[in-house]
Amino acid sequence: MVYLGIDIGGTETNYGLIDDDGELGTIKTRETPMESLTLFLDMMGDIYDEYADQIEGMAVSMPGIIHSKTGYAVHGGSLKYIKKMNMVEMLETRCQTTIHVENDGKAATLGELWKGNLKNIQQGIMLTLGTGIGGGIIVNGELLKGHHYSAGEFSFIKTNAARSKDADYMFGFQNGIKKLFQKIADQCDVPLASVDGYMMYELIEAGNKKAAICLNEYCYTLAIQLFNLQMILDSERIIISGGISGNPLLIQLINKNVTKVYEEELGENLFVMPTIMESKFGNNGNIIGALYNYKLNEE
Repeated sequence: MVYLGIDIGGTETNYGLIDDDGELGTIKTRETPMESLTLFLDMMGDIYDEYADQIEGMAVSMPGIIHSKTGYAVHGGSLKYIKKMNMVEMLETRCQTTIHVENDGKAATLGELWKGNLKNIQQGIMLTLGTGIGGGIIVNGELLKGHHYSAGEFSFIKTNAARSKDADYMFGFQNGIKKLFQKIADQCDVPLASVDGYMMYELIEAGNKKAAICLNEYCYTLAIQLFNLQMILDSERIIISGGISGNPLLIQLINKNVTKVYEEELGENLFVMPTIMESKFGNNGNIIGALYNYKLNEE
């Protein structure tokens, strides 16, 4: 059987055919409508129409707190027009097929659990480094969703005790890649609009010490939160995903800084550090995990 997999992001929507074994066909991309629910539904309907005669159903990944069993969205994260509505019921009025929806971070985690670097792992964590910090938690070999389906909303972890009306002191801001890119632009005197992961690594590989310091400091603050999560969950493996995770330097620096934090905080080897590695599927993991969610719900 063949399904239509759709990963709705805050900037782009990726979609394409995926078979029962999680093998993806050609992935296409459209700009995600940010203006209105009507434009969003139009986009989803257009994508469905393109594949309607080929598919068994639709597996969807999207931002927000999603009740994956029912399709109810408490909110749609960066999609501000999605709030307190049933996504499955709404989409099925336009797309005449079976639909299941999962949060994007949880979908990425499910993809790694099903076919990737969390397969056969009983206790694990996945972090997706993007505008915020997404991801998921594996407990006893299953995705932890939480009583209100909001387990793994790492972005909202506070990083200090200061009162703030904005998100400055939340994990998602402190370790979102926007802040990293802003620091590199400031320190290296380059336009912010030109900074992305490729440029960052090019600067570092060319010997730019300021860029290297920026990335190392980013990895140190990330390592502090990985330490905290490990003290709570005692995971076997932590998976790092997101746009800057493809270069092996990132995992090297994270491991170096996690070791540093352990030594600073504990002074001796009282706890076993988890294995930290990059994801197997990268950006495609959301669609693969969305299909796994579809299959679990159909069972």
